[in-house]
Amino acid sequence: MTPEDGSALVRRISDEDRENAAVVLNRAVADGRLTWTEHAERLEQVYAARTAGELSPVLADLHQPAPVDRTPKRLSAVFSKVIRAPEGTSPLRVRAVFGAAIIDLRSARPGEEIDLNASSAFGKVVLTVPVDAVVIDEGGAVFGKRHVSAPASGSSGAVIRLSGRSVFGKLVVHRG
Repeated sequence: MTPEDGSALVRRISDEDRENAAVVLNRAVADGRLTWTEHAERLEQVYAARTAGELSPVLADLHQPAPVDRTPKRLSAVFSKVIRAPEGTSPLRVRAVFGAAIIDLRSARPGEEIDLNASSAFGKVVLTVPVDAVVIDEGGAVFGKRHVSAPASGSSGAVIRLSGRSVFGKLVVHRG
């Protein structure tokens, strides 16, 4: 979008544009460039914005990284054990079939949101998250187990959303 092109400012924005703006704000608060109060105010403006012209002033004083790649990073452990510590907030898709996938997410910073689809069939997925992380498990189990250890009281760390299914397998979340 160029300043000379006035038509770009009246362009209607999409939900993806709003989500990318929210990621910029999340990174800014995680880096200490915004307070939580400023973050909340600006986030409200982002979700209320309908045009690029309404969105631009909310982000004008913040460094804007390249658009977020929402393509899931994939990791499979089939008859094997895989250990990884992925970086970034891109969605993750982890699958363990007769194997073990051990994922270390302790590098997640406060304000980050991580979507993780963790599925196991006769295998296990073990996640290690920061002590202050908020873990939301929206997945299910069929003859399996999904266990998320209790969060620290008043948690304000990264938000990790889990989905997926454990079929004759298990998913365990450790803090630390």
